[in-house]
Amino acid sequence: MLGQDWSSQWQRVGRRLEDVRAVYTGAPGGTDAAIDVVLSFFETVHHLKDWLTNDPTSGVTSSQVHSLIDGSPVLKLCADLANGSKHFKLDPQRRTQTGDHSTEIARNDVVVYVGTGTSAHRFYTASGGKEDDVLQIAEQAVNQWRVFLSGRGLI
Repeated sequence: MLGQDWSSQWQRVGRRLEDVRAVYTGAPGGTDAAIDVVLSFFETVHHLKDWLTNDPTSGVTSSQVHSLIDGSPVLKLCADLANGSKHFKLDPQRRTQTGDHSTEIARNDVVVYVGTGTSAHRFYTASGGKEDDVLQIAEQAVNQWRVFLSGRGLI
């Protein structure tokens, strides 16, 4: 795609993580813009698997990627949030990564900086009866991919 390789998607993941961090510290726009940023992160980080397996220069196989995701509650959560975002909801007829078809971004807290046009958001996921902070999930997901890629000498 446009002369890019798998590392372009990895760099995109880093930019989307920075965008999520900005949502947490204060960014222009309201809740809709903030949720767009968060959903974009989950879609981008989940689709890194496709970029790696579709780019022969990575040397990464589909089974290696699936082993990583299957062994990681964080990456499973990212997969379900990405798929729920892409398809509006998780299909009750299909298997989810987390095993919870109601996995979602359940709520958020917001601080509005009056007169600045900015606000800071904190989002929470709900899955398997547990609530997690989106930024913590995002940081953990990127770290797990970083370890995976480093272990293969790719970064």
